Amino acid sequence: MASEVTIGIADHRAAAGEFVAAWKRAEQGEIPMGPVGHLHFADMATLLKTLTSTRWHLLELLHQVGPSTIRGLSKRLHRDYKNVHTDIGTLERLGLVARDERGRWVVPWSAIVSELKLGAPGSAATAA
Repeated sequence: MASEVTIGIADHRAAAGEFVAAWKRAEQGEIPMGPVGHLHFADMATLLKTLTSTRWHLLELLHQVGPSTIRGLSKRLHRDYKNVHTDIGTLERLGLVARDERGRWVVPWSAIVSELKLGAPGSAATAA
């Protein structure tokens, strides 16, 4: 199991900067670091729309119980199979869940860390 994945807000320039830095390290012959545990969203609204409280609960349960099937998860969560299937698909595309060698779903991270930085003072409208 990998160590941790960091979830945060970053614009396309930050993500592109990470890619360019990795490319330059490869050009210099450095050994790749392996999978990088970063998941960036364009803004907070997108993060919250994608990583809903229901999906977070699913992640927590899957991490606690270990390798599981969608049917097993839907029974434990008292949720419809189709909805759990949809959520697992979304979490898989994000890299937050994966299949083990037996085809069961697992959380390949020991921790999911959030990194949410506030904008610079004066960068957003303030309430009166």
